[in-house]
Amino acid sequence: MSFQSQSFTSGIEKLEQKLFQQFMPSNQQDERLIQKGLFLYRQGTVYDGGYDPSMNMLRAKVRDVYQVNVRISLDPAKSSSCSCPEEDWCRHRMAVFFKFYQQTSSVSQWITKWRNHKPAMIKIEKSPQSWKRIVQEAIASMNYSQLLEQPFLFDHYIKNAQLTIQKKTPMEKEWKPLYELHTSFWLFIYVSREIHSHDPSVLSNESVMEILGMILEEMEDALSDLAVYARPFAFDPFMEDLRTGSHELLEAISSPVSYSVYSLLWFQLFTTKAWREKELTRISELDEEKDELYFARTGLALLLMKNDVWKEQFRLSSPSVLPHAVRWMEWMMWDDRMDAAVTILQELPKKIPAHVEKFDTESEKRSFAHWLIRKLESGKLRLYASDSTIAVYESLLPYSARHLGSLMLDAGRYKEWVELVDWIGFSPEELELAGFKQLITKRPDFAVPLLHQWIEELIAGRQRETYRKAVSYLKKLKKIYTQSNQTQKWEHYFDAILLQHRRLRAFHEECRRGKLIHVDE
Repeated sequence: MSFQSQSFTSGIEKLEQKLFQQFMPSNQQDERLIQKGLFLYRQGTVYDGGYDPSMNMLRAKVRDVYQVNVRISLDPAKSSSCSCPEEDWCRHRMAVFFKFYQQTSSVSQWITKWRNHKPAMIKIEKSPQSWKRIVQEAIASMNYSQLLEQPFLFDHYIKNAQLTIQKKTPMEKEWKPLYELHTSFWLFIYVSREIHSHDPSVLSNESVMEILGMILEEMEDALSDLAVYARPFAFDPFMEDLRTGSHELLEAISSPVSYSVYSLLWFQLFTTKAWREKELTRISELDEEKDELYFARTGLALLLMKNDVWKEQFRLSSPSVLPHAVRWMEWMMWDDRMDAAVTILQELPKKIPAHVEKFDTESEKRSFAHWLIRKLESGKLRLYASDSTIAVYESLLPYSARHLGSLMLDAGRYKEWVELVDWIGFSPEELELAGFKQLITKRPDFAVPLLHQWIEELIAGRQRETYRKAVSYLKKLKKIYTQSNQTQKWEHYFDAILLQHRRLRAFHEECRRGKLIHVDE
């Protein structure tokens, strides 16, 4: 396989320079890709290679986990292809390049030269238009037809695009988070727009939603980093570009994640009251009944402290607003707007039952309930507004019973706790976890009926183990009666128990071991 023509040699040199510019030795991912390509080349996995002078094209096959077909144009303006899922330059193309490169030079010397090469820095214009072009170029080769058939490949497409975008990140540290935010936003918009135009249902595919959620997380991280720096006037065009671009999230893209991106921007980035007022007016005039619009009106009215408006929009919103409302509540707490957080908390029970019913299985319902409980338990809102939290837990029953019981005891609502216990039908072991000891300490009179009930149920079990548990509860009951100066009442009760179960010798033995019956008797 020797191709020493002038066009071949010239093409290899141009491809070499292109790769020098594309891959950086300081980038670990680039270093890893070069190493993988070198390994495949040295293992002799490249075969059936050829050069087409008329097309100025290299072609070869690579034997990897499975066979792939590679085509590489020696015209720097044209692209390459590989039958593997990678859209950008992959290890197979790298191996094929090395196979042909060794016809003109040493591959080992190429590696050394690459590691010592310092590519000229390309100065990227700091403008919204320039940065959007970078995103558009990074996704230009994305095959949406293939994506519709195989949504699981979305991860490869996006990660390759992100790698390309990252390589053009500005050097100035204060510009980096803005670049990451702006490019991640437009990556989300452009990709969602294209998928929506081909087949909107694909936006609800689990694999696609997961990757769109990953882009959202990138934006959240960038916003956190951006908050560290003061915003110079040079940032203003980007803020305006993001603000106007956010309109598309509500009006052109029906993605389950699109409103999450919108709310992130309007809650965390666009904090100017005038902007929020203008945006609320704008979306209030849109004559559409879409969930995203109701969510947006609700969130903006909340931010602007228009309580009547936000409650009305929340009422009109579908149950799907619930996860967004929980997020708003967290953001309000982070901003020390506890009154606003409580306002949201008070409205949640109106949506919870319908939202829970959307889930098909008990497992999914329980998982949602526990997710919401964790959100409330992890913050100070539970203590700040215990009555409102109790109302939320009541709407999550029966999945919230243990946490509801604990909260009722903390709030001193002992009678309601006993009613809850009776309704749920907790076992004694479950009640111990739900705070029964606290009830005995605070209101022993409410504990007495429960103890009587459990003792009868345990004795009826007619096993040594249940007798032992019954004796432990009898001792608790005796202590309560003694401390309340009702010793005689205890004696009458205990004598009646022994008489009723006089034939249960094992039970009587356990009472002696528990020193409820004296040996001399």
